[in-house]
Amino acid sequence: MAQEQVSDDFDWVGAQAKCSAALMFERLQTHVEEDVRRRNGLLGRPDGWKFEFYAEDDADAFEVSRLVGNGKVAAVVQFERVGRRIHIQGEDIDVDLTAIVTVDTSGMCRFVVGEAMYSDWELRRMALELLFFEEIEEPE
Repeated sequence: MAQEQVSDDFDWVGAQAKCSAALMFERLQTHVEEDVRRRNGLLGRPDGWKFEFYAEDDADAFEVSRLVGNGKVAAVVQFERVGRRIHIQGEDIDVDLTAIVTVDTSGMCRFVVGEAMYSDWELRRMALELLFFEEIEEPE
């Protein structure tokens, strides 16, 4: 799907001013919390996992934990904003991303990881997919 180009007189300065790491981190936090509610609401999953979202008030960090049957934390994904950067790291799970934000050629605020641009949902999937849906090998 090709991105729509904006006109040559597009106000990129205004768009970039509204595209801050702080605002995108706040949006990311709200959507991750919704993702946790959705994942906990899935019925018929054989894994029996539950997930907890945790954030302190006025902190530039939050985390999502996977709880196994006895309530023990099995894995965690941590999100932290440090200046312009958003760091996403896993504990006992293979997740390690650093994102910045910028305005893309269609005028939308996007996350940049490495050389690629991602929308909000794509970054959330990259951060949480293994935590939510990792296939664990059953002992024989």
